Amino acid sequence: MREQITFERKLERVQPSGAVLVQWVPEQTLRAELVQESADAFLSNLERTEDRKVFKLWATNWISTEMRVTHAGYTYRIARIVPLDRLALELHCVNAVDET
Repeated sequence: MREQITFERKLERVQPSGAVLVQWVPEQTLRAELVQESADAFLSNLERTEDRKVFKLWATNWISTEMRVTHAGYTYRIARIVPLDRLALELHCVNAVDET
């Protein structure tokens, strides 16, 4: 696994003025493999964007679609998590528009 990806979790705080401050806080950095998207995934109703990535990594139970991933200076929203077996999973990610 050659790539390094950082998971971020959204943190929302209500300020004294009543405004909501949204921050993305780094959760953990893991090693992953950047893999080719399957034809089934490409043809599925997953959002059509120009920048989509599929990462394969060791299975963990704390990753959710509420998180986002940063890789090589770009930010991706986790659109789908696909368990491959009990040891590995795939993250199907799409480029994230400014979510702050």
